[in-house]
Amino acid sequence: MKKRIVPRRRFPIAFEDVGGNLEACNPQELFLKLDASPEGLTQDEAERRWRIGTAKAFVRPEWWNAVLLLCSQFKSPLVLLLVVAVGLSAALGDTTNALIILFILLLTGTLGFWQEYKANRAVKNLQALVRTTVAAKRDGKWQKIMLDKTVPGDLIRLTAGDLIPGDCLLLKATDLHVNEATLTGESFPVEKRVGASPPGVPLNLRSNVLFEGSSIVNGEAEALVAKTGDRTELGKITRKLQQSAGKTAFEQGVTRFGYFIMQLTFFLAAGILVLNLFFKKPVADSILFSLALAVGIAPELLPAIMVTTLSAGAERMARKKVIVKKLSSIQNLGAINILCSDKTGTLTTGEAEVHSTLDINGQPSGLVRKYAWLNATFESGFFNPLDEALRHMEGMNAEGYSKFDEVPWDFIRKRLSIVVEKDARQIMITKGALQNVLDVCTHAEDAAGKRYPIKDVRKKILENFRAHSAKGFRTLGLAWKVVSGDPVINKDDEQEMIFLGFIYLFDPPKPDIREAIKNLDALGVTLKIITGDNHHVARHIAYMLGMQKPRVLTGIELRRISDEALPAKVMRTDIFAEVEPNQKDRIIDAFRNGGNVTGYIGDGINDATALRAADVGISVDSAVDVAKEASDMILLEKNLDVLREGVLEGRKTYLNTLKYIFVTTSANFGNMFSLAVISLFIPFLPLLPQQILLLNFLSDIPALGIAGDKVDEEQLYRPKRWNVHLIRRFMTLFGFQSSLFDFLTFAVLLWYFRVDEAHFQSGWFVESALTELLILLIVRTARPALHSRPGRFLLGTSLLLALAIPTIPYLSAGAIIGFKPLPLSLLAGMIGIAVLYGILVEQMKKLFFKKFEW
Repeated sequence: MKKRIVPRRRFPIAFEDVGGNLEACNPQELFLKLDASPEGLTQDEAERRWRIGTAKAFVRPEWWNAVLLLCSQFKSPLVLLLVVAVGLSAALGDTTNALIILFILLLTGTLGFWQEYKANRAVKNLQALVRTTVAAKRDGKWQKIMLDKTVPGDLIRLTAGDLIPGDCLLLKATDLHVNEATLTGESFPVEKRVGASPPGVPLNLRSNVLFEGSSIVNGEAEALVAKTGDRTELGKITRKLQQSAGKTAFEQGVTRFGYFIMQLTFFLAAGILVLNLFFKKPVADSILFSLALAVGIAPELLPAIMVTTLSAGAERMARKKVIVKKLSSIQNLGAINILCSDKTGTLTTGEAEVHSTLDINGQPSGLVRKYAWLNATFESGFFNPLDEALRHMEGMNAEGYSKFDEVPWDFIRKRLSIVVEKDARQIMITKGALQNVLDVCTHAEDAAGKRYPIKDVRKKILENFRAHSAKGFRTLGLAWKVVSGDPVINKDDEQEMIFLGFIYLFDPPKPDIREAIKNLDALGVTLKIITGDNHHVARHIAYMLGMQKPRVLTGIELRRISDEALPAKVMRTDIFAEVEPNQKDRIIDAFRNGGNVTGYIGDGINDATALRAADVGISVDSAVDVAKEASDMILLEKNLDVLREGVLEGRKTYLNTLKYIFVTTSANFGNMFSLAVISLFIPFLPLLPQQILLLNFLSDIPALGIAGDKVDEEQLYRPKRWNVHLIRRFMTLFGFQSSLFDFLTFAVLLWYFRVDEAHFQSGWFVESALTELLILLIVRTARPALHSRPGRFLLGTSLLLALAIPTIPYLSAGAIIGFKPLPLSLLAGMIGIAVLYGILVEQMKKLFFKKFEW
């Protein structure tokens, strides 16, 4: 008898496929609908579901992305109009010239495509180094998987700082609070609990559902993933809005400049076309000439230059252990003048050391030491260096003790409570910020076991606290009480406790941090410290960092200052101490509202909003997931000196991008303007359309080397911001100068050499091409050109072209596009004019950059 084959049930890829409301669903029902179990999925099944999910999602293959990128090189309306005009020209019988023009356009587009394609691939490879993970149960074991590999049916475990990978039904929760600001706009954490919600209630009332894009603020949870990708609530919103990330100030400036050039180009080309037609010149030639002029002026390589320059910077930063998630942040990093940093792990070693455990009288206490160790050893929340230091105290053991319950630490209570049991007696041990622990105590106990009302010893406790804080010690308070008979606790049980003593810890500054701060200061970047520590500790650390008279502003004082007055106040402050998490982004906003470009370094849950608020959010590889996700850059080492390198890379990126703009606005614009004007006074076209496009193509080749060009060291010591006024001044002065020399060239060609049409075009092509090469080599530096060596690619291609360009009129390929061999005297004259022009530009540049700084 044949064995009956039962077809495998196809996994329903989204919860909607099986009907029902997630918030009203019970766990058993959902496990059944998703064909999952409390033991989790097998690895094979999870991979199968992921393949099904990605097959349904619209993911463009790599080759299609490459095709789209190639097509984007020709999306300029000017280029499209030129293609149409070429088609019309071919239809009228001028096939040879039409093909030549199309070939040159294709070469130019391919050049830009190849640069962008390589740059994009490099950036993707770098970004793949930083991936966010989640704990999922696979093959019956908990293991870390990539966040984007989560599938419906996965059983996941979440703790403070984790990002939620999909819409999930909550199965277990301990004091769970979630930040759902991404979905609801509500900045305060929302409490989540197990148990069905009424079907169809608003998102903010679905207390048993975790949503993709949210993050765990405190507590622990286990949940069953029901929806991922586009089917989640966040996915639906994203699909409707389809919003791209906002542009940085630098990108906005480049965009405005591009529109300005495009408008100028349109009016110039349209005006020349009308005038040429008015003077009854051939219609087809006039149209092609005007459009070729427009393409010659337009900075069509600017996007490729920007992407290439940024990706080159990102690769250099990766070699220095900085991973760039968002390319435009490199430009912003070069512009920052304020760097806000947390203290622990960035300015200090991040490896706290236990200095002492004392009772209320300042005497060593073995009981404080023992209870502090038990609290830290049994806590199961997110990692922090203070608990790690306590767990490594010598001579401790948990023999006879077992954990019974826990209330995790959070940023509101600033306390952590553990219930431990020994010999059938349960005690609750609470540690945390001193003031927050004192707030829940009614009595205090010394090392001898004698108890006092808390009001009688509070003053002594606070004096002890201030004395040790002034020496730079981080202070935690410790309290306890017996909870036998009712050992299951929540945060409401933190009351009527007995204060036992102090835990003093010390986190020393990094050995090289003072030098790193000086180096940043030399670049015009001012460090501001933002910390939750008390102002005594913060001030002491500041002294050790070399701040002689640090000005401190506390969180309490910050609350009393209006938003209007805050920008001026923050500039006069060095340290922000005792700051609450929601005050960090208010400080960042105040700096930005005051006209500053601000960076922020943070690695904790409470840093996420500040990381998003800053112009450049910087985190570290060991940070919690929500901080890494919110950041623009990730340091593989917590090292401020690495940031200095990043600032320099940002400034190099700005300066190299500006070089291309300078070249475009001087040589290209000046030459095309001159061509447009002279075309009105001579009976032929000064350059044929294909000759204009060839000139544009040849000048683009060395321009691509700008991305890897060297930058003069003295230009890197000030923050670099987009300066449209500088560009306009440069364009006016150097464009006008370029046109004057062009008219001199025209006069020499027409009145001295008395050339015909072909020789005029050949001579001016050579002079103009050499001029563009000289401009590129001269304006790339504020130094004398001979005292600043260009990058190898830029220098090599410029020299090769300088040798090749004078030979073009003598080649058969040159004859195809209308050139004729030049008499040697004419060729020498064109080279001489180009050299003379270069000398004058060098002198004008010296005067310009003496008055105006890049």
